[in-house]
Amino acid sequence: MVVELRNRTDGQLEQVQPQAVVDTLIRNFIIYGIEGLLMTLTNIPIVLTILRYKALRDQKEFIIVAGLAFADGFNGFGYLVAAIGRVSQLLNGNAFVLKSRWHCGTTVWNIFWTFTNSLAGLMLLVISIDRLLAVSIPMRYFTFTKRYACILVGSAFAYICIPATVSFILSYQFQEPEFPAYCLTGMGMHDRYYKCV
Repeated sequence: MVVELRNRTDGQLEQVQPQAVVDTLIRNFIIYGIEGLLMTLTNIPIVLTILRYKALRDQKEFIIVAGLAFADGFNGFGYLVAAIGRVSQLLNGNAFVLKSRWHCGTTVWNIFWTFTNSLAGLMLLVISIDRLLAVSIPMRYFTFTKRYACILVGSAFAYICIPATVSFILSYQFQEPEFPAYCLTGMGMHDRYYKCV
């Protein structure tokens, strides 16, 4: 489908979209926002509760649960921020101005998602590893301290920096405007990103 382009008075290039497309995007992004709000409101209190009570912080299982809740909560917060940012762009008429891949990759919501999308899945792997160890070596597992859980969770958080850095490095080379300013996540990444990571 060929999208018509026009020059704006401020010198930027903009896609011409019918009002029906704008209305559909606003509705979809509001749904994103509601989903993000629910994810944030259900996960962040878990993290705060575990951080607040020493009895919970001293148990390795709760540290792992806090890591998963943190990843899911901030993933949801990314949805919420994206919804607010994108809807405001649509309402003020700037959503279809063409931006570079680098610009899209460095929007607040895409930075959140570059880290938290992978982290949420990786934290599920951490929980699976923890449960495997609990079942396969139960007597030894009970001797593990919270340091073990901190190392597992910290390793997952540290590992996520690698693909995020690769994503930013790959998208930096694309500075020419090519995508609308509402910037979906894939618009901020190099086409080969998923093949490299």
